[in-house]
Amino acid sequence: MEITKYFIEIISVIVGTSIILLNFFVFPLLVPEEIFELMQPMINMAGAMIAIVPPVLVFYTRYKENKEVETQFTVFITDFTEAIDSGMTLPLALKYCKRKDYGILSENIQAIASQVDWGVPFRETLRLFSKKVNSLPVKRAITTIIETYKVGGKISDTLKAVGESLLEINKIKAERSVSVQSQILTSYLIFFVFIFILVILQSFLIPALTPQSTPGTVGVAGMAGTGVPELFPPEIFINFIVIQGFFAGLSTGKMAEGSVIAGVKHSIVLTVVGYSIFSVASHVQFSFF
Repeated sequence: MEITKYFIEIISVIVGTSIILLNFFVFPLLVPEEIFELMQPMINMAGAMIAIVPPVLVFYTRYKENKEVETQFTVFITDFTEAIDSGMTLPLALKYCKRKDYGILSENIQAIASQVDWGVPFRETLRLFSKKVNSLPVKRAITTIIETYKVGGKISDTLKAVGESLLEINKIKAERSVSVQSQILTSYLIFFVFIFILVILQSFLIPALTPQSTPGTVGVAGMAGTGVPELFPPEIFINFIVIQGFFAGLSTGKMAEGSVIAGVKHSIVLTVVGYSIFSVASHVQFSFF
Protein backbone atom coordinates (compact mmCIF):
# COMPACT_ATOMS: atom_id res chain seq x y z
CA MET A 1 0.00 0.00 0.00
CA GLU A 2 2.84 2.42 0.82
CA ILE A 3 4.50 1.70 -2.54
CA THR A 4 1.19 2.36 -4.34
CA LYS A 5 0.64 5.56 -2.37
CA TYR A 6 4.05 6.94 -3.33
CA PHE A 7 4.15 5.46 -6.86
CA ILE A 8 4.63 8.81 -8.65
CA GLU A 9 7.40 9.88 -6.29
CA ILE A 10 9.29 6.58 -6.62
CA ILE A 11 9.09 6.54 -10.43
CA SER A 12 10.23 10.17 -10.66
CA VAL A 13 13.25 9.56 -8.43
CA ILE A 14 14.23 6.43 -10.36
CA VAL A 15 13.96 8.12 -13.78
CA GLY A 16 15.76 11.30 -12.68
CA THR A 17 18.56 9.40 -10.97
CA SER A 18 18.99 7.17 -14.04
CA ILE A 19 19.40 10.22 -16.29
CA ILE A 20 22.08 11.68 -14.00
CA LEU A 21 23.96 8.37 -13.81
CA LEU A 22 23.83 8.00 -17.60
CA ASN A 23 25.17 11.52 -17.90
CA PHE A 24 28.14 10.61 -15.72
CA PHE A 25 29.07 7.18 -17.09
CA VAL A 26 27.50 6.67 -20.55
CA PHE A 27 27.06 9.98 -22.37
CA PRO A 28 30.78 10.95 -22.11
CA LEU A 29 31.60 7.85 -24.18
CA LEU A 30 28.99 8.57 -26.87
CA VAL A 31 29.04 12.37 -27.27
CA PRO A 32 32.01 14.48 -28.50
CA GLU A 33 33.77 16.25 -25.66
CA GLU A 34 33.07 19.78 -26.93
CA ILE A 35 29.33 19.12 -27.14
CA PHE A 36 29.25 17.18 -23.88
CA GLU A 37 30.78 20.08 -21.92
CA LEU A 38 27.84 22.26 -22.93
CA MET A 39 25.20 19.56 -22.54
CA GLN A 40 26.20 18.06 -19.20
CA PRO A 41 24.88 20.87 -16.95
CA MET A 42 21.54 20.90 -18.78
CA ILE A 43 21.20 17.10 -18.62
CA ASN A 44 22.12 17.11 -14.93
CA MET A 45 19.53 19.78 -14.27
CA ALA A 46 16.87 17.95 -16.29
CA GLY A 47 17.49 14.74 -14.34
CA ALA A 48 17.40 16.58 -11.04
CA MET A 49 14.15 18.32 -11.99
CA ILE A 50 12.54 15.00 -12.96
CA ALA A 51 13.67 13.42 -9.68
CA ILE A 52 12.67 16.34 -7.45
CA VAL A 53 9.80 18.36 -8.96
CA PRO A 54 7.02 15.70 -9.24
CA PRO A 55 7.46 14.44 -5.63
CA VAL A 56 7.62 18.02 -4.37
CA LEU A 57 4.46 18.92 -6.29
CA VAL A 58 2.66 15.92 -4.80
CA PHE A 59 3.76 16.75 -1.24
CA TYR A 60 3.00 20.44 -1.71
CA THR A 61 -0.46 19.61 -3.09
CA ARG A 62 -1.15 17.59 0.05
CA TYR A 63 0.15 20.48 2.15
CA LYS A 64 -2.19 22.94 0.38
CA GLU A 65 -5.09 20.53 0.84
CA ASN A 66 -4.39 20.38 4.56
CA LYS A 67 -4.35 24.19 4.68
CA GLU A 68 -7.72 24.30 2.93
CA VAL A 69 -9.08 21.67 5.30
CA GLU A 70 -8.08 23.86 8.26
CA THR A 71 -9.75 26.91 6.72
CA GLN A 72 -12.96 25.13 5.76
CA PHE A 73 -13.14 23.30 9.07
CA THR A 74 -13.06 26.67 10.84
CA VAL A 75 -15.97 27.86 8.67
CA PHE A 76 -17.87 24.64 9.39
CA ILE A 77 -17.37 24.96 13.14
CA THR A 78 -18.63 28.57 13.02
CA ASP A 79 -21.75 27.60 11.04
CA PHE A 80 -22.35 24.55 13.22
CA THR A 81 -22.10 26.63 16.41
CA GLU A 82 -24.52 29.25 15.07
CA ALA A 83 -27.00 26.52 14.11
CA ILE A 84 -26.93 24.95 17.59
CA ASP A 85 -27.17 28.38 19.29
CA SER A 86 -30.28 29.11 17.21
CA GLY A 87 -32.03 26.16 18.87
CA MET A 88 -31.44 23.36 16.38
CA THR A 89 -30.71 19.87 17.60
CA LEU A 90 -27.37 18.35 16.67
CA PRO A 91 -28.76 16.25 13.75
CA LEU A 92 -30.68 19.26 12.39
CA ALA A 93 -27.60 21.46 12.70
CA LEU A 94 -25.60 18.90 10.72
CA LYS A 95 -28.31 18.74 8.04
CA TYR A 96 -28.21 22.54 7.85
CA CYS A 97 -24.43 22.50 7.38
CA LYS A 98 -24.71 19.61 4.93
CA ARG A 99 -26.41 21.91 2.40
CA LYS A 100 -23.53 24.41 2.44
CA ASP A 101 -20.40 24.33 0.33
CA TYR A 102 -17.19 23.68 2.27
CA GLY A 103 -14.96 22.97 -0.69
CA ILE A 104 -12.66 20.03 -0.11
CA LEU A 105 -14.45 19.32 3.18
CA SER A 106 -18.00 19.11 1.76
CA GLU A 107 -17.91 15.36 1.18
CA ASN A 108 -16.74 14.70 4.75
CA ILE A 109 -19.41 16.97 6.25
CA GLN A 110 -22.07 15.21 4.23
CA ALA A 111 -20.74 11.86 5.42
CA ILE A 112 -20.87 13.01 9.09
CA ALA A 113 -24.46 14.22 8.69
CA SER A 114 -25.54 10.98 6.97
CA GLN A 115 -23.88 8.79 9.61
CA VAL A 116 -25.55 10.71 12.48
CA ASP A 117 -28.87 10.47 10.64
CA TRP A 118 -28.44 6.70 10.46
CA GLY A 119 -27.83 6.47 14.20
CA VAL A 120 -24.03 6.45 14.39
CA PRO A 121 -22.85 8.26 17.57
CA PHE A 122 -21.63 11.80 16.88
CA ARG A 123 -18.27 11.28 18.57
CA GLU A 124 -17.70 8.16 16.48
CA THR A 125 -18.33 10.09 13.25
CA LEU A 126 -15.85 12.73 14.41
CA ARG A 127 -13.30 10.05 15.22
CA LEU A 128 -13.66 8.58 11.72
CA PHE A 129 -13.34 12.04 10.21
CA SER A 130 -10.19 12.70 12.26
CA LYS A 131 -8.54 9.63 10.74
CA LYS A 132 -9.10 11.00 7.22
CA VAL A 133 -7.38 14.35 7.73
CA ASN A 134 -3.68 14.99 8.27
CA SER A 135 -3.99 18.45 9.81
CA LEU A 136 -2.75 18.55 13.40
CA PRO A 137 -4.88 21.60 14.45
CA VAL A 138 -8.01 19.91 13.11
CA LYS A 139 -7.20 16.66 14.91
CA ARG A 140 -6.69 18.55 18.18
CA ALA A 141 -9.97 20.43 17.73
CA ILE A 142 -11.85 17.19 17.05
CA THR A 143 -10.31 15.54 20.11
CA THR A 144 -11.47 18.48 22.26
CA ILE A 145 -15.00 18.26 20.86
CA ILE A 146 -15.16 14.50 21.40
CA GLU A 147 -14.00 14.75 25.02
CA THR A 148 -16.48 17.52 25.77
CA TYR A 149 -19.32 15.58 24.18
CA LYS A 150 -18.30 12.46 26.10
CA VAL A 151 -18.40 14.11 29.54
CA GLY A 152 -21.64 15.92 28.81
CA GLY A 153 -20.39 19.49 28.63
CA LYS A 154 -22.18 22.22 26.72
CA ILE A 155 -21.21 21.45 23.15
CA SER A 156 -22.00 24.94 21.82
CA ASP A 157 -19.51 26.58 24.21
CA THR A 158 -16.83 24.10 23.22
CA LEU A 159 -17.48 24.59 19.54
CA LYS A 160 -17.33 28.35 19.96
CA ALA A 161 -14.01 28.12 21.83
CA VAL A 162 -12.58 25.74 19.22
CA GLY A 163 -13.71 28.01 16.38
CA GLU A 164 -12.16 31.07 18.00
CA SER A 165 -8.93 29.16 18.59
CA LEU A 166 -8.71 28.06 14.94
CA LEU A 167 -9.47 31.58 13.73
CA GLU A 168 -6.72 32.96 15.94
CA ILE A 169 -4.24 30.37 14.65
CA ASN A 170 -5.08 31.24 11.02
CA LYS A 171 -4.79 34.95 11.82
CA ILE A 172 -1.34 34.47 13.38
CA LYS A 173 -0.17 32.46 10.37
CA ALA A 174 -1.39 35.15 7.96
CA GLU A 175 0.30 37.91 9.98
CA ARG A 176 3.54 35.94 10.07
CA SER A 177 3.45 35.40 6.31
CA VAL A 178 3.02 39.14 5.70
CA SER A 179 5.69 40.16 8.21
CA VAL A 180 8.41 37.95 6.71
CA GLN A 181 7.99 39.06 3.08
CA SER A 182 10.96 41.41 3.42
CA GLN A 183 13.01 38.59 4.93
CA ILE A 184 12.16 36.34 1.98
CA LEU A 185 13.32 39.03 -0.43
CA THR A 186 16.50 39.44 1.61
CA SER A 187 17.16 35.68 1.47
CA TYR A 188 16.86 35.71 -2.32
CA LEU A 189 19.14 38.75 -2.65
CA ILE A 190 21.78 37.16 -0.40
CA PHE A 191 21.72 33.97 -2.46
CA PHE A 192 22.16 35.79 -5.77
CA VAL A 193 24.99 37.87 -4.31
CA PHE A 194 26.57 34.55 -3.31
CA ILE A 195 26.19 33.29 -6.90
CA PHE A 196 27.70 36.51 -8.25
CA ILE A 197 30.75 36.10 -6.00
CA LEU A 198 31.26 32.50 -7.14
CA VAL A 199 31.00 33.53 -10.79
CA ILE A 200 33.60 36.26 -10.25
CA LEU A 201 35.91 33.78 -8.53
CA GLN A 202 35.54 31.10 -11.19
CA SER A 203 35.60 33.32 -14.26
CA PHE A 204 38.05 36.07 -13.29
CA LEU A 205 39.95 35.68 -10.03
CA ILE A 206 41.08 32.05 -10.32
CA PRO A 207 42.19 32.37 -13.98
CA ALA A 208 44.12 35.50 -13.04
CA LEU A 209 45.95 33.60 -10.29
CA THR A 210 46.71 30.57 -12.44
CA PRO A 211 50.08 31.79 -13.85
CA GLN A 212 51.38 32.27 -10.31
CA SER A 213 51.39 28.52 -9.72
CA THR A 214 53.71 26.60 -12.02
CA PRO A 215 55.24 23.10 -11.89
CA GLY A 216 58.10 22.89 -9.45
CA THR A 217 56.84 25.77 -7.30
CA VAL A 218 54.99 25.60 -4.05
CA GLY A 219 51.30 26.31 -4.55
CA VAL A 220 48.62 27.39 -2.16
CA ALA A 221 48.53 25.56 1.17
CA GLY A 222 52.07 24.27 0.52
CA MET A 223 51.11 21.82 -2.24
CA ALA A 224 53.88 21.67 -4.83
CA GLY A 225 52.93 22.22 -8.43
CA THR A 226 49.20 21.96 -7.86
CA GLY A 227 47.85 25.17 -9.38
CA VAL A 228 44.91 27.15 -8.13
CA PRO A 229 42.23 25.59 -10.37
CA GLU A 230 43.04 22.13 -9.04
CA LEU A 231 42.52 23.32 -5.49
CA PHE A 232 39.24 25.05 -6.41
CA PRO A 233 37.56 22.92 -9.10
CA PRO A 234 34.17 24.13 -10.37
CA GLU A 235 32.52 21.08 -8.81
CA ILE A 236 33.15 22.60 -5.38
CA PHE A 237 31.29 25.77 -6.36
CA ILE A 238 28.41 23.73 -7.78
CA ASN A 239 28.13 21.82 -4.52
CA PHE A 240 28.14 25.14 -2.66
CA ILE A 241 25.27 26.40 -4.83
CA VAL A 242 23.17 23.24 -4.44
CA ILE A 243 23.64 23.08 -0.66
CA GLN A 244 23.16 26.81 -0.13
CA GLY A 245 20.09 26.98 -2.39
CA PHE A 246 18.47 23.91 -0.88
CA PHE A 247 18.79 24.92 2.77
CA ALA A 248 18.15 28.63 2.11
CA GLY A 249 14.88 27.65 0.44
CA LEU A 250 13.86 25.40 3.34
CA SER A 251 14.56 28.13 5.89
CA THR A 252 12.65 30.67 3.78
CA GLY A 253 9.59 28.42 3.61
CA LYS A 254 9.78 27.72 7.34
CA MET A 255 9.82 31.45 8.10
CA ALA A 256 7.06 32.34 5.63
CA GLU A 257 4.57 29.49 6.02
CA GLY A 258 5.80 27.53 9.03
CA SER A 259 6.45 24.39 7.00
CA VAL A 260 9.62 22.84 5.61
CA ILE A 261 7.59 21.26 2.78
CA ALA A 262 6.43 24.74 1.75
CA GLY A 263 10.08 25.77 1.57
CA VAL A 264 10.98 23.11 -0.98
CA LYS A 265 9.54 25.24 -3.79
CA HIS A 266 11.96 28.01 -2.80
CA SER A 267 14.77 25.43 -2.73
CA ILE A 268 13.98 24.32 -6.28
CA VAL A 269 13.87 27.89 -7.59
CA LEU A 270 17.14 28.90 -5.91
CA THR A 271 19.00 25.72 -6.86
CA VAL A 272 17.85 25.64 -10.49
CA VAL A 273 18.45 29.35 -11.11
CA GLY A 274 21.79 29.34 -9.30
CA TYR A 275 23.04 26.23 -11.08
CA SER A 276 21.94 27.58 -14.47
CA ILE A 277 23.55 31.00 -13.94
CA PHE A 278 26.83 29.51 -12.79
CA SER A 279 26.89 26.92 -15.61
CA VAL A 280 26.32 29.50 -18.32
CA ALA A 281 28.67 32.07 -16.79
CA SER A 282 31.67 29.79 -16.31
CA HIS A 283 31.35 27.54 -19.43
CA VAL A 284 32.96 24.51 -17.82
CA GLN A 285 31.94 20.93 -17.17
CA PHE A 286 30.04 20.40 -13.93
CA SER A 287 28.71 17.59 -11.83
CA PHE A 288 26.58 17.52 -8.70
CA PHE A 289 29.14 15.67 -6.67
